Amino acid sequence: MEHEARPRINLPDTSGAARGPGGKGVGYGGGKGDVGIPPYRLSSLLYDRLVGEVLHQLWAENFERLARRYELQLDRVADVACGTGLATAYLARRGSRVIGVDRSEEMLRLAAARLRGCARAALLRQDMRYLYLPWKVRTLLCATDSLNHLLAVDDVRRAASSFARALEAGGRLLFDVNTAYQLREGSDDAEWSFRIGEWRLTWRSEWEEATSTATLTMRLGREKGGEGTWVEVHRERAYPAELLVSLLEEVGFRKVEVLDFAGLGKPGAKTRRLQFVAVRDQEELVEGRPPAGRWGRGPGRAVLPRGGEPE
Repeated sequence: MEHEARPRINLPDTSGAARGPGGKGVGYGGGKGDVGIPPYRLSSLLYDRLVGEVLHQLWAENFERLARRYELQLDRVADVACGTGLATAYLARRGSRVIGVDRSEEMLRLAAARLRGCARAALLRQDMRYLYLPWKVRTLLCATDSLNHLLAVDDVRRAASSFARALEAGGRLLFDVNTAYQLREGSDDAEWSFRIGEWRLTWRSEWEEATSTATLTMRLGREKGGEGTWVEVHRERAYPAELLVSLLEEVGFRKVEVLDFAGLGKPGAKTRRLQFVAVRDQEELVEGRPPAGRWGRGPGRAVLPRGGEPE
């Protein structure tokens, strides 16, 4: 599959702009001509080259170890917060029938380009808190600290409940999260500058101890574009492992295991990323329907429909 396919994304208008992302606040210093845009609106174009491909390699190595350790059933899999589709494509090549789900339209465009011609994958645009998949899956993955982007405990609970409803009884959930140690150590308040292809970008990461939240402010512009500068603000919140275990058990998971992502052993005080593995309870859960007005409403928006329910 082609990794460099990059569908065109229309650039936001910066004419007469002098505003930040949602107004001033933590993580944004202002700047005339800056336009605040939603997360991944433009950084999706650079995501794989910035961090995506490196993180995917680490994830794939761990996934194979976890697949053997837990004898994962991989005929029907959901890849939630699939981003540019690296893991979705990996699973499809491996032989799984896989549904990739993401909320970002820009990410899904890139995933669709990567998966073009792949008969084993489908993509849906949905919110992880309100999943409504066309069929239940046996394994559900949510990788690369995606759950950290939910900034309220209630939203994490909704996501966990949504995952439980999407899984068959006895199915397994695997996800990883950044720890407070990782987010704190990675937030040095310094400004870093990069050039990737035609793009120039700077970012600054800040940590707020009171809320256990890291804020990454990213400013993007094109070397020769002359359109101005766009600003994306990405936030992640760290959650104690004990809280996440409690939430999982509350919504219908059991046998919850927490591992150090680095080596898949026992986590410690300086663990940077936690790997969770949980089993969906055998008891039948009360089926929930996503509320109107959410990305999860109905069967979702299919980006790559691929036929009916798998055998």
